[in-house]
Amino acid sequence: MKLRLPKRQPETPGAEAFLVQFCGTLDRSIPGLRTVFILAGLLAAAARIGPSADFLFATGLLFQLAIWFEHWWIAKRTR
Repeated sequence: MKLRLPKRQPETPGAEAFLVQFCGTLDRSIPGLRTVFILAGLLAAAARIGPSADFLFATGLLFQLAIWFEHWWIAKRTR
């Protein structure tokens, strides 16, 4: 008896195109988010809000590190 494999499902280019566009938009928004989180962290620290100020500022710094690493990685690969 032969094993029958199910037929492949047709690709969904609409969903894939949406995902590519969504990820591209998210990637372009990271520099703005970095600035917002750093400023919000500084304002929260000035208002002595507490741990949330640390979280906001650290999130902004992590976005800054991600941006720096991406630029470094691209420069390293193109040399």
